[in-house]
Amino acid sequence: MIDIKIINKAILLTKYGRFDEAEAIYTDLMKNNPDDFNLLSVAGLFYVDIGNFDKASELLQKACSIKETLGTLSSLGFAEFERKDYLKAAEYLEKSLNYGKNADIYNKLILSLFEITNYKSAIEYSQKMYELYPDDVRSSTNMVKSLTQEGKMLEAQTFCIEALKKHPESASLWFHLGYLKELIYCDDLQARECYKAASDLGNKSADYNIAVTYQKLGEPEQAEKYYKRMLENFPNETETITSLGMCYLSQKKFKEGYDLFYKRELAPAVKRTENLWKPGDSLENEIVIICEQGLGDHIQFIRYLPFFKGRKVKVASQECLKDLFQKNYPEFEFIDYKDINPKTQALRITDLAYILNMDFEHIPFAEGYLSSDTADIQNSKLKVGLCWEAGSAAIRTMINRTIHIKCFEPLLNLTNIQVYSFQVTDTLGGNEKYPQMINLAKDFKNFTDTAMALKSMDVLVTVDTSVAHLAGALGVKTYLLLPYATDWRWFSDTKTTPWYKSIEIFKQTDHISWEEPIDKIIELIKKS
Repeated sequence: MIDIKIINKAILLTKYGRFDEAEAIYTDLMKNNPDDFNLLSVAGLFYVDIGNFDKASELLQKACSIKETLGTLSSLGFAEFERKDYLKAAEYLEKSLNYGKNADIYNKLILSLFEITNYKSAIEYSQKMYELYPDDVRSSTNMVKSLTQEGKMLEAQTFCIEALKKHPESASLWFHLGYLKELIYCDDLQARECYKAASDLGNKSADYNIAVTYQKLGEPEQAEKYYKRMLENFPNETETITSLGMCYLSQKKFKEGYDLFYKRELAPAVKRTENLWKPGDSLENEIVIICEQGLGDHIQFIRYLPFFKGRKVKVASQECLKDLFQKNYPEFEFIDYKDINPKTQALRITDLAYILNMDFEHIPFAEGYLSSDTADIQNSKLKVGLCWEAGSAAIRTMINRTIHIKCFEPLLNLTNIQVYSFQVTDTLGGNEKYPQMINLAKDFKNFTDTAMALKSMDVLVTVDTSVAHLAGALGVKTYLLLPYATDWRWFSDTKTTPWYKSIEIFKQTDHISWEEPIDKIIELIKKS
């Protein structure tokens, strides 16, 4: 039997911050009582309190194997949450609700479910939490997140505004309202004010979003300021480091930008290697170049491949690009990601310019570097390819680059042209709504098919997506529609780009309307 006075002493020592003495008591007690449920539970909570979540998880798992209670399960769930094992955290927290309920458990459970993208359950538990704890600001915040995730953005905005009347000092609600202003209205000015309110109320991570709004509105110096402020509070935050790097790259600060951009999070394919090139490394004779990030990146940076002739080079690429790349670069071997040898020195394709030290004043092969057969598409009218929707893992990026198909109605109604759809992922249903377009995309099996179709077009009209890069790489005449806030690689250019001589840029002059750049394109096509 453990003397309760000894445990109480350890608890008191913890209260006064004398953690080493408290830990010594728990360690000594567990030597002789390794399977005591109460001791394991109290010691587990002690390690939660001092932030040693690995040790807390170990002890609380053992306690739960003896007996499950509200306290042990919820504490274990909290420990797993802090260890970023959100799947286990959700499992333990959900199970703990069978023994009792409180707002803390619901909140951590919902946050865990969002992290593991189990949105259905996150939404269900958000609704339950709000029913049980309507005055808890976290309930309101989770409801806003859930409504946003369901696509009910206007409803989320209304709910958020009403919640702010009850909780005007809630940094989280101001943050989410800013995000909704971005998503619904593309109103970065209002969004920024909301993010600044969140920051002033203590949400230091809002500085990142403030930086993004400045960058989107063409104020890179202000963006830099807030990215740096973010890094003062979160010095190892990879997304911020990467974004600051891209901010520098957008201003053509090659080395300054790439030194940071290089530190971006490793893509799953890159994690297969144990020998990733890093600044200062010499290039080995045998290398594998890994196509990571988006398909457009693969196409844009494959131009640097010829500079690695003389080495034994394999290129790990997505299946949809392998055939096109192999035909254009027969001297190199293109492989599946699963065939990457982890011991071979690996280079990320988007780092090739950095590795070769070929800055933005020396971009090679701007006249085009890929070739393709031409598809047999006969038409006496001007053949115009069209792509209106950008694909991206990030909703903010996707919305920024995508143009609603309805905006192209004046183009689609021209009588002297035939429009051909290159839109493979058509979430807006443009191909069905406008049957006057000939849908070529439905028959594309890979980028070889896309390239052949592009070579048969007189001109391509497209948003910033992989098809734009493919057209530029093929030397196909292209009218590229860019948002007011462009990706770093387009720099601040408004008419032409050093990456592709065949591309002409038509950029938004404000951050909401696409009418002016589309009208300019239509006038050019009318004259063709």
